[in-house]
Amino acid sequence: MEKRIPALTSAMRQTDGAHIFYLSEEKESYINNVLVFILDGIRNGDYILIIENPRLTPLIYRRLESLVTAEELKSVRFANNFEFYWREGNFLPVSIVQYFKDALNTAAGEGQFFRTWGHIEWGSREDLEKEILTYDKTANQFISANKLIAVCAYDAPRLSEQLQAQLRARHSYLMEDDGINETSVS
Repeated sequence: MEKRIPALTSAMRQTDGAHIFYLSEEKESYINNVLVFILDGIRNGDYILIIENPRLTPLIYRRLESLVTAEELKSVRFANNFEFYWREGNFLPVSIVQYFKDALNTAAGEGQFFRTWGHIEWGSREDLEKEILTYDKTANQFISANKLIAVCAYDAPRLSEQLQAQLRARHSYLMEDDGINETSVS
C-alpha cells in the first residue's frame, strides 16, 4: 500500500479526483494506510483533512509526529468524526458538505490541492442506510465538481452486505486493508 496509494493519488490529480470506499477489517493496517495517505499529501503540498474518531486520532497523530517535521504537521487538519458527521445532532448531508466547502475554500485560498479521509461511524442507530447513501451521492457530486481525493472509510463489520454492495457501486475505487481496485461506478 505504501506504493499503491501514492501512485493512485498521483493519477487522480490528473482527472476529476476520486471517491474511494475503504472497507477496513484490521486496525493496524487501517492506521498504516491513513499514514501513507497523509505522508503522500504532505509530500505533494496538499491541504489534508482527516476526519477520525477520538480513539484512533491520538494513535495516528503520535506516529505521524515521529515521521514528519512540526512544519509539515501543520498541513494536516484533524476533525472529530462524531462531531463532524453529527454536528447538527443528525447525519445531515447538507451540513457535512458545507463543512467540506469551507475547508475547500481555505485550501484554494492557500493554492493547495484538497484531499480528505473520513472515517464514517455512528452510534446505535441501525436505520442510517438511507442517510449514508444520500450523503454519499451528495459527496460524490461535490468530489467530482471540485476534483479532490476523498476516502470514505467504514468498519466492515458495521455494514450490512447490502450497504457494502451499494457503496461499492457508488465509488470509483474500493480500498481494503491490503489493496486498492478500481470499481465500475454505476
